[in-house]
Amino acid sequence: MSKSPQTPIMLESDVVISGGGPVGLMLAIGLAQQGQQVVLAEQSAASAEKETSSAFDGRVLALSHGSMVMLRALGVWQDLEPFLTEIHHVHVSQKGYLGITKLHAQEVGVPALGYSIQSSHLGEVLWQHINEYEKKTKTKTEQDVSLETSGHITVLRPASLIDFEMDEHRVLAQIKADERDYQVQAKLIVGADGTQSKVRTVLDLPIEEKSYNAFGVIAQIETEFHPENWSYERFTEQGPVALLPMQGHAHKAVLVCPEDAVEAVKALSNEAFITLFASKMGERLGAFTHVSPRVVYPLKETYVPQMAKGRALLMGNASHTQHPVAAQGLNLGIRDIQVFLEQMNRLDIGLPEGLTAYADARKPDHEKVMGLTDGLIQIFQHTSPVVGHLRGLGMMAMQAMPSVKRRFSRFAMGGQNR
Repeated sequence: MSKSPQTPIMLESDVVISGGGPVGLMLAIGLAQQGQQVVLAEQSAASAEKETSSAFDGRVLALSHGSMVMLRALGVWQDLEPFLTEIHHVHVSQKGYLGITKLHAQEVGVPALGYSIQSSHLGEVLWQHINEYEKKTKTKTEQDVSLETSGHITVLRPASLIDFEMDEHRVLAQIKADERDYQVQAKLIVGADGTQSKVRTVLDLPIEEKSYNAFGVIAQIETEFHPENWSYERFTEQGPVALLPMQGHAHKAVLVCPEDAVEAVKALSNEAFITLFASKMGERLGAFTHVSPRVVYPLKETYVPQMAKGRALLMGNASHTQHPVAAQGLNLGIRDIQVFLEQMNRLDIGLPEGLTAYADARKPDHEKVMGLTDGLIQIFQHTSPVVGHLRGLGMMAMQAMPSVKRRFSRFAMGGQNR
């Protein structure tokens, strides 16, 4: 006798979020603080157990001063502090030409220009806070299924968004979680599910992509001398290299290489990679002493011009991704959350007119950041010696004009969020 299909488990909430990355988790916490009911659907099956802190997966994030302000408002910052490394100084230069710009936190009156943190630590802390919003109670459904629910957040994990439909007043999302079917009725659905967003696909929203025909190579690298809270970025004609301070003598190292050179770079031994990196960056902190296995990924810019449609909204990488040259990707997503929470706290959440107004308000910031990051790549990878000398003059002029440096620093910090 064949087994009859199970009736879907019905859930009601104010917001359903597809995606449990940093943006999805921060948004869920912020909405819960405002008393909204949230269903969070995350694909990965991993629990919130602490990951091995010594493991380096290539993902080290730079949080701006503005992001710190937002995370402090969410009540998360104090739990992140043990894992953070402050960035007090930024040194920007170009190989083969004159011109250096140095940025300092004290010049703009902040304790740090930014903070570096391993993504695994950020994830651990955010999931801990998600769990705090869950009431560990068990509810019996009509199908006699034991379902863990919460006062503000219900987590479905591992889960996949299958489809959803909308009308003027609601969203009805179909989610499969742990081999069970759910139907979630909500006022709003948010796609925080990455560049290949299922929410964007269902909405049939076009995405604009630009390939830089280059790859980012990232690793953890150690230096002879302590970084003393300095971050370094050096532009070369093949692409930028960067050092982001971590705890101890460790740094996140970034090397951008052209598409036609990536296989050769991937094949390098640790010693050969250190030699290549040092030739581009220079041994500013003594010798490079150790490097971890590398992670390589293609560099692209993506943008969804229409981030809101009906009662659906895209956030984070589902809406925009940038070249990592200015370390603005996650910080831009955090600003999206901040503005959204401020606006939705005064409106009926999910109201299409409100979502459209929010999207229109965020577009100038998106375009400014994407224009800056793309412009930096175009200017600093121009091979003309004349352009190279003009770049140097511009960097020296910025160094000589404190007011210009302060404006640039505030922009990089998420200026309006100070």
